[in-house]
Amino acid sequence: MKFWRISQPECNSDYKHSYVNGSLEHPYGLPGVECELCGATWGGSRNLPFQCPESLRHHKNFIERWPVTRREHELLQHTLAAALRENEHSFGEFRPGDSLQPCFLDVPSLPRADFLWSSIRSLVVSERIRATLVGSWPDDVIACPVTLRKIGRREANLSPPIPSTGEPEDIIDEVPLCHDVSPVGPYFEILVQKESDYPPGGTPVTTCLGCGRPTIDASTRQIRMTPEMWKGDDIFFLATTLHVIVSDDVYKRLATLHPTNVRFVDMGELVP
Repeated sequence: MKFWRISQPECNSDYKHSYVNGSLEHPYGLPGVECELCGATWGGSRNLPFQCPESLRHHKNFIERWPVTRREHELLQHTLAAALRENEHSFGEFRPGDSLQPCFLDVPSLPRADFLWSSIRSLVVSERIRATLVGSWPDDVIACPVTLRKIGRREANLSPPIPSTGEPEDIIDEVPLCHDVSPVGPYFEILVQKESDYPPGGTPVTTCLGCGRPTIDASTRQIRMTPEMWKGDDIFFLATTLHVIVSDDVYKRLATLHPTNVRFVDMGELVP
């Protein structure tokens, strides 16, 4: 069995990266937590497929998302769970930092690529990539529509402008934007639902009994797959990382589409 890591292609500058890929924003979600047991202030990096209930879209904790105490966080989790149940949704466990739908995409150029590296937490893909992944591996991924918010008029293959602030993320504020985005996209956020077992050296050293935060020794963790790590899934996160791994079947299916703005990194062949 062979596995591949889905990765962005090499980019010659941060300006080019921002110009081509833009950024994906989730305005609503749970805040981080300040845990009195382990002393950590933290929030995770998970995006959930649920729409933020309308009743919570003006709640400061779901907008500002500044860390709160563990007790306050538990109350917010109960509030969110109750609101989702009213909308006929249910979910087993929330974590500090969980983000909710909807999501909004800003790209300083005219996006035409199959993959946009607008988020470190998820994949942003074109309709044909979404159809392939969801149609063939519906248990491994969930696709959420992306709202196109600010989209530039210029082609992505042109040289990126340098904003007056010198900051790549500010390009979007100084380029001409499309008045009508209906001809663009559509794009979708792909949320990976599965995860491998822990990589070599990556088993948590401790896990806080209060907030559930695992402590990983990054100096011993190896970024690779082994036969023991595989749980039989075709699309999954490499545990303790944000690396999206796919099986050879997924790689071959995507390769027939000749997808743009993506590269597949060989993770090696797993031999039991």
